[in-house]
Amino acid sequence: MERLAVSTTKLGDSLLGDRYRVRGFVGCGGMARVYLAEDERSGRPVAVKILQPPYADDPEATERFLNEARIVARIGHPGVVALLASGRRPEDDVPYLVMEFLYGESLGEHLARHRRLRPEVGIPWMRQAASALAAAHRKGIVHRDVKPDNLFLLGEPDDAHRLKVIDFGLSKEQTQKLTAAGTIVGTPEFMAPEQVLAEPLDGRCDVYALGVVMYRTFTGRLPFEGGDDVELVAQQVHRPPRPPRELAGDIDPRLERVILAALRKHPDHRYPSMALVFEDLVRLDTPSAPLWADEPREDLPFEPRGRVAREVAAALRRVL
Repeated sequence: MERLAVSTTKLGDSLLGDRYRVRGFVGCGGMARVYLAEDERSGRPVAVKILQPPYADDPEATERFLNEARIVARIGHPGVVALLASGRRPEDDVPYLVMEFLYGESLGEHLARHRRLRPEVGIPWMRQAASALAAAHRKGIVHRDVKPDNLFLLGEPDDAHRLKVIDFGLSKEQTQKLTAAGTIVGTPEFMAPEQVLAEPLDGRCDVYALGVVMYRTFTGRLPFEGGDDVELVAQQVHRPPRPPRELAGDIDPRLERVILAALRKHPDHRYPSMALVFEDLVRLDTPSAPLWADEPREDLPFEPRGRVAREVAAALRRVL
């Protein structure tokens, strides 16, 4: 087994919550630093995320950070990284999260070594991702940043046995307002048209993002690749993807239909739920089983509702 890359830290041997003993530094996320710690009651390793300056002094950033804890706790699905505890350091009131420690690598790291995956390898992982995201959607939670780097493969490199969805830092409960109107959040390569244009979102934006992940996983290419982020998101809004079989001729036509149904521009013509994506991915094992994606549906252009979004969509069209 490869050794985990853990470095020394000035927090070494500090105790959080009278239980979690910090042992070393693992890495940095967007707003937090991640540490390896030991649960002194069970002896098991855990991951500790601690909010860092300047975010620790920003009430909105702190709320977003703690929101991840609430969201992960609510989902309660084995395919989602488990939250074990949360709290604040008594010396400075900085918040931290304690989560299960995951050994393995992200799907993004795996795909960096393997340009594309065989269906018998990749489809079970896509099912697990869809199952976990469907559980989040049933709780009214939208991830908003589904991408290979946020899908974690448990186990030895090239011998992973399970996938978990991680990093709910950008997630949003559909009753919350954690981002200002017109603010774009997400990763451009995986953003649905309505997400690009900062329109109201629901779980169908995660469906689109998982469609991009599947396209990348089974063709070795992203559906849209631009010279810069503006060109890239313009394609997300206005251009249809190339059929996957044009890039990888051995893709099963039924798998191609699942991918393209997830990537439809208009959310009303996309899969209406992640649960249906999961069901179609299961049905792929039975060649005679009908798919939701088999139903003929025209992929209409996405028509934004808001005035600003319409203006942005028009400007993006001019980019192309």
